[in-house]
Amino acid sequence: MSDDRTVKKVFLGKTNGIRQAGRPNIWRLGSIANGMQSIGVTRWSKKTEDRSVRAIILKQAVVKI
Repeated sequence: MSDDRTVKKVFLGKTNGIRQAGRPNIWRLGSIANGMQSIGVTRWSKKTEDRSVRAIILKQAVVKI
């Protein structure tokens, strides 16, 4: 395989970056789950599929904030 082929460049290449130090970022769904749990909502992913139930949950959240 010649040296100018893209596949060989990727296979033999080195990365030019560094890993971030410290704690990894919280995922968005994890953050939402923690927020829903703090206001006492369980099984929030199924409940929020229904638009009317989602509106009730959001009103509860605004009241507790």
